[in-house]
Amino acid sequence: MKKKRYKEWTLIDWDGNPNLKLKCWRKTFGRGHVSVGVGKFDLIVYSFGANSENSYSSTRKRKNRTLTEKEAMDEVEDQIYRKHL
Repeated sequence: MKKKRYKEWTLIDWDGNPNLKLKCWRKTFGRGHVSVGVGKFDLIVYSFGANSENSYSSTRKRKNRTLTEKEAMDEVEDQIYRKHL
């Protein structure tokens, strides 16, 4: 089954733990994706690899409570694209 790719930041139900019923913004980068939590779900989840068994992931809390979802998304893009310069 081919994973869905998100060319732009897209608001979705977070699939990391569906029982929590959380929302996130997701964007695909290369072979992985980044999820930015919505509201009180203040995590940034990086997931890179072919599938959940053969991938690398990391979770980070937004560096401070005043970092908005938009600012977090901008920071993620800056970090990822700066790496490829």
